[in-house]
Amino acid sequence: MREIVYSVAPGDAGRRLDIWLQGIVTWRSRSDLQRRIVEGRVLVDGQPARKGAKLQPGQEVRVMVDGPATEDVPTDQIPIRVIHEDQSLIVIDKAPGTVVHPVGRHVMDTIVNALHVRHHSGEGVPGDQPPMIVHRLDRDTSGVLAFAKDETARKRLGADFEARRVDKSYLAIVSGSVADDRGTIDLPIGPDVDADIKLKVACVADGKPSRTDFEIVQRSELLSLVRCHPRTGRQHQLRVHLAAIGHPILCDRLYGDPTAVTVAMLDPTRADPDRVLLDRQALHAERLAINHPMTGEPMSFEAALPPDLASLVAEP
Repeated sequence: MREIVYSVAPGDAGRRLDIWLQGIVTWRSRSDLQRRIVEGRVLVDGQPARKGAKLQPGQEVRVMVDGPATEDVPTDQIPIRVIHEDQSLIVIDKAPGTVVHPVGRHVMDTIVNALHVRHHSGEGVPGDQPPMIVHRLDRDTSGVLAFAKDETARKRLGADFEARRVDKSYLAIVSGSVADDRGTIDLPIGPDVDADIKLKVACVADGKPSRTDFEIVQRSELLSLVRCHPRTGRQHQLRVHLAAIGHPILCDRLYGDPTAVTVAMLDPTRADPDRVLLDRQALHAERLAINHPMTGEPMSFEAALPPDLASLVAEP
């Protein structure tokens, strides 16, 4: 068993234990958390508690999680590059290869847990509560990622994302030379019933309406750098849309060719043909524009292309 430790903030005084836990242990359902409480796997100040127990400020809550995660790395090795932070909001530049929230074998080696550790360190981190998820990026996708730091901010940001009152742009490096300088991919997306992988989706006639606007930033005979503006928020939307028009994202394991990009693929005459230029999905969350959840102030956050993608598009 592993433990994740939380401290009850003054603003949470009097809240029910199970409801409070659901708001911060966002990767578990309320029924799952209630079962853990009944089984004695949630401790308050070192003692088992009832699911309806009322919390007091400063209490220490320990949540027991199952088994060591075989892919876990120490939390302090999860990179946290802060773009903006205040009492209600933290925005980071997510590194590629990092998992956002606990799932499967990834329990402790996640951005959420790294942010919780950072919050509890008390070293000049504003806000009374540890950050909470309001949107997600795939493990291999890099770029701008926002978290709420109190329940009001979480609800308001969540509502804005749900209602598409945010503006997002992504940069993708795709296979081939995209012919049109700009355009719109308007193809419905739904479950891929023929796929062996449950989470895989596809462009299907009876899917949900899905729209992506795009423009070409740079192109060659072999690759294109595309700026994408998702106008809907379907799972894997950019990945499946780009693949549907014949230009899958490089190294996309679900919707394209997962093979790593080497020097030889771009120029077989080079002296270092086996050098790997890219071995992860070439997708980057470039920009996120939102209204601040408390003040309503329009805010825009950007993250530059990380070195692996930047060096690939800079290759002669």
